[in-house]
Amino acid sequence: MTSLYEAADLYDLVHLGPWKGEVEFYLRQARRWGSRALELACGTGRLTVPLAAHGLAITGLDLSPAMLARAQARAAAAGAAVRLVQGDMRDFDLGERFDLIFIPINSLCHLLTRSDVEACFRCVRAHLAPPGRFIIDVFNPSLAILGRDPSRWYEVGEYTDAQGGRVRLTEQNRYDPAAQVNHIVWRFEADDGRRREHRLTMRQFFPQELDALLAYNGFALEAKYGQYGEGEFHSGSNQQLIVARAA
Repeated sequence: MTSLYEAADLYDLVHLGPWKGEVEFYLRQARRWGSRALELACGTGRLTVPLAAHGLAITGLDLSPAMLARAQARAAAAGAAVRLVQGDMRDFDLGERFDLIFIPINSLCHLLTRSDVEACFRCVRAHLAPPGRFIIDVFNPSLAILGRDPSRWYEVGEYTDAQGGRVRLTEQNRYDPAAQVNHIVWRFEADDGRRREHRLTMRQFFPQELDALLAYNGFALEAKYGQYGEGEFHSGSNQQLIVARAA
């Protein structure tokens, strides 16, 4: 079984386009802090390309060649000027600093250990221009999902592929509470009977823990939102959207 990030077509099937208000949120941040932006774990360019089209001088970094190839094709089709770099967000040196560095839609969750997170944060600090800002977007862990029966398959949704066929997505997950890692399998089933399964492994970041990780790695929290409209984070929020600066 391969990682979902080796199947860029299936990734795009589920994550097609930015979420409502997502691009606008990053554009507001760029207006405040500057337009030189670095997106870590940029994937297929679902944010990178539209942000470039809105005038940001943006670099996208990702570990997966398959995802970057799709991002390059998307940028070419849109006529967007995007710099794409294959690299690891735990260990990169781009030789420049940025006004805005962000890790969108749960990609921080692929850093499974504290040392991974600290290595990433060191690289971010080294690339952040004063008075630049660092933004993290991760979900607020759901105890209901983490406590699911690991032998059952749960419905995620139904999607339409590039050929117009229907694809049903279900998932199974096994949570390791000691490591705070959720081991997920996504099963894609097409109308023609084809079935593909891909794994996802995601570290869970609980709210106070994430705040503390940023603080002791040299960042000061400037704001913590519960959604892209910049509403305040609260106990019922599904999302942790953090804006931080170098302390």
